[in-house]
Amino acid sequence: MPTAAPSTLHYSQGPLLACLSGQANDEALLSHVAELARLRGRPWIAVAVADSARHQAMGALEHLCEQLGGSYVQLQGRNRATSLVEFAHSRQAAGLWCAGSGRRALVKTLLRHADGFEIGVLNLPGKPSERRPPQATAPFSEYLLAVVAAFVGALLAQAVSGWLDLPNISLVFLAAVLLVAVRSSTGPALLCALLSFGAYGFYFLPPAWSVVIHREQDILTLVFFLLMALLTGNLAARQRRQYQDLQQAQAQTQQLLLFAERLSNARDHSDLLHAMARQLDLPDQQLCLLSLDENGHWQALDGSPPDLSELERISAEHAWRNGQPRGYDSHSLARPHWWWWPLLEVDQPLALLGVRTGQGDAPPIEQRRLIGTLLPLLSNALARVRIAEALAHSRLHHETERLRSALLASVSHDLRTPLTAMRGNIETLQLFADTLDAAVRDELLQDTGTEAARLDRYIQNLLDMTRLGHGALQLERGWVSAGDLIAVALQRLRPMLQPLRVSYDVPDDTPLLWAQGALIEQALINVLENAARFSPPGGEIGIRVSSHGAWLNIAVSDQGPGIPEDEQARIFDMFYTAARGDRGGGGTGLGLAICQGMLTAHGGHVSVASVLGRGSTLTLHMPLAAAPDGEPAEHEGAPT
Repeated sequence: MPTAAPSTLHYSQGPLLACLSGQANDEALLSHVAELARLRGRPWIAVAVADSARHQAMGALEHLCEQLGGSYVQLQGRNRATSLVEFAHSRQAAGLWCAGSGRRALVKTLLRHADGFEIGVLNLPGKPSERRPPQATAPFSEYLLAVVAAFVGALLAQAVSGWLDLPNISLVFLAAVLLVAVRSSTGPALLCALLSFGAYGFYFLPPAWSVVIHREQDILTLVFFLLMALLTGNLAARQRRQYQDLQQAQAQTQQLLLFAERLSNARDHSDLLHAMARQLDLPDQQLCLLSLDENGHWQALDGSPPDLSELERISAEHAWRNGQPRGYDSHSLARPHWWWWPLLEVDQPLALLGVRTGQGDAPPIEQRRLIGTLLPLLSNALARVRIAEALAHSRLHHETERLRSALLASVSHDLRTPLTAMRGNIETLQLFADTLDAAVRDELLQDTGTEAARLDRYIQNLLDMTRLGHGALQLERGWVSAGDLIAVALQRLRPMLQPLRVSYDVPDDTPLLWAQGALIEQALINVLENAARFSPPGGEIGIRVSSHGAWLNIAVSDQGPGIPEDEQARIFDMFYTAARGDRGGGGTGLGLAICQGMLTAHGGHVSVASVLGRGSTLTLHMPLAAAPDGEPAEHEGAPT
């Protein structure tokens, strides 16, 4: 087999292309290129450039190609050489091989235009027989149309024979032939031409009512009728095939657009698999996406290890290394259940798409062809999902670092403040205990106790936030009174609330809560502490308890500066640092976040209403749930 190898190859490590032509020696060409690719350790692709009818005739070649371990690709194009060269560039092929017998024009064109590729020409003995595509047989209705058109043409010609000359009458029959040729194919057009000429010669050519033709120009009319039938019939058939190809291409384009839209909406690997399964009309369980982890082990993209046989594992490794579909290579594997298609990005494998068959048979040719068409879109979508996951991971890492920094800064500041006050008071008592009067000592001790309680609340907030974040908060419910919760909270915050006026209203018929009293008490303390920090000296804090339907509401109002509307939803975020937010007057920025978490654990929530310059109202909403079976009823467990 003569070859022409240029001094410099465009893609020296690329696949080999076998250029099919629909001839009998194509099978020998496939066998030769398959053996050559095996010796060189390269993948290979069989390429056919023809219309849809010829593609149907190459089904056996496609099956043989897959048995030999290659891939099969169909190309549409009028110029075979140009289409082959463009495809070779797109796949970064090292060379092209074709059969030389009967295809000298193609070989010369490839040698002239395929610079940078190795060109191989396979010379076979004997004259190849052209493998013609089967000709479609026209249905009976089209032949019936030819008979009817010839009959109607004869009637019209008879009707206008009194006004038209003989040459013009032939145009009526010619119009019938053209109509049949355009609407059907060559066979019915020829039949209509013969019937039209017979009617024309029998009724109109002298001698009339006779089949004898005396004039030579009448023979020319018959030849003209037949020529027009052949030309227009072939043109109509070609246009019909092109129209069918266009419809098929349009349908494929619409499917690809729909598939691309589904992929664009995919957020993770499961969405990608679901979109692929819908496009292939397969259950999700028959598809998988595999990749190699850092230890070289196969794993699904969701992190689960796949259940693969040894043959399927070998097939997957072969597809990963060579970047070619595997699973139907009869030389190495025997009826595996998973069939692999590599997803590539710049010739580097991203993952393997696996399609499982129940009996180990190869997926249908149409399905494999569709998978090959969808693979580039799936590869791009997978790359996009991986980039999005990397960005999300980076954003999460950045947010974690930001929260950690905020926590350290908050803890270092808010814990140091009471500790500094406590140390100062203790040192004063140690140094000047003998010179201080009793009132000053009591004041210093009281301040130390207040700061110690404040420090305890900060530490408790941190512990509560940790338990809420890890889901370790366990509720130990019991019947509690809203009035008792308010009284205890006010008692614990008495030093902080001393400069303020506090009023509260608890109706006598307020129902009891089935809750963990300590948690609701801590949530109420956090809300009251937040109101105290923002209230001006001498301001008033109001506490109102009400019940509506299945909810008990505890509203805490202050006379602070208020919260802007665009910041109201953020005051329940951890480490909120806005000037009017949770940290505006000091604190860890966890109080309201903990309050929201504690009420959420009970099935409740916190709401905020505020007017700038007039204060804010935070309302704790708690569900009035009934006690579960085995627990005492409300009146039995109520405090006295």
